[in-house]
Amino acid sequence: MPRTLIGLDLGSGVIRAAEVQPNPKGRPQLHRYAEVAVPASAINEGVVADEEVVVAALKRLWSEARFKSRSVVIGIGSQQVLTRELALPRMPLEQLRETLPFRVQDLLPLPVEQALLDFFPLEEVEGEEGPQLRGLLVAATRESVTANTRAIAAAGLRVIDVDLIPFAVSRVQLEEHDGPGAEVLVHVGAQSTSIVVAEGGIPQFVRTLPAGGADITEAIAERLRIDEAEAEALKRRVGMAEGTDPAARTAAKVAGEIAAELVRAVRSTIAFYTNAHPAASFGGVVLSGGGGALIGFADALGAAVGLPVMSVAAGVKFSVGPRVDQESFFAAGPAPTVALGLTMRSPA
Repeated sequence: MPRTLIGLDLGSGVIRAAEVQPNPKGRPQLHRYAEVAVPASAINEGVVADEEVVVAALKRLWSEARFKSRSVVIGIGSQQVLTRELALPRMPLEQLRETLPFRVQDLLPLPVEQALLDFFPLEEVEGEEGPQLRGLLVAATRESVTANTRAIAAAGLRVIDVDLIPFAVSRVQLEEHDGPGAEVLVHVGAQSTSIVVAEGGIPQFVRTLPAGGADITEAIAERLRIDEAEAEALKRRVGMAEGTDPAARTAAKVAGEIAAELVRAVRSTIAFYTNAHPAASFGGVVLSGGGGALIGFADALGAAVGLPVMSVAAGVKFSVGPRVDQESFFAAGPAPTVALGLTMRSPA
């Protein structure tokens, strides 16, 4: 196992990497954090679309940040990944994973040979035909993972583990909320939003939506006929609040319309989970991701679901080493969440 782990987040318009030294007895230490901008078209919904651009960006990132390792943990998410609750006959986990292709084809929207499969056990239950393992099936399109690992290898790096982004995010969020009942973890990224229901610190249900902060920016740009840089700045300044001029009022209205769709999705997720688990109760919502910082969004979400909403600071679980520019790192807010969360597990 390497002395440090590097989480690599292939985001929309930016690649982020965090190098962390694990510490079983205390807070892990962040040794280095850096990011590099790429054209939005280079990475689409977490999948490398322009390998040449991404390879060049990764080489520049490693050269400028001086990471000590070339081994990385990467995340998968968005609509390229299916997550579903599933109960399977109890057997050794390695054997169970080997049998997945023969058990789950009817659950997949694509041929099983085009998918990468994994199973995360949650608990043992008693089924009609004997003991079973209840857990989460995770199925990713093989091509989406291959496209990313191919680009990473071409940059001279090595993938040592692939993690589900909602799981990685939840490790950062869960540390922040320890109250009674289940927690609803909402991570609003640029192009997708993940909703995780966790009980006792363990994710029980995952839902990924194909919408995020970039959708609001694009809608504002289209409505006002301005470029996306201007729309992004206007979105951050106004959010869902009442604007003081016509452009700001229009931007706030557009942001509110799209944010309302995300709020409805969170509310329906809670209702769905409650129907499937009648004994479940909820303690609160933990919000992260750049899109989650939209002015007014947390208040609207809390009012809709009737639960307290808190935001998470990505770096609170880590001690920050002397090589990290603390001011710029903490100014990044929730942006490093995925990269940091990817380091919070031992590589398989």
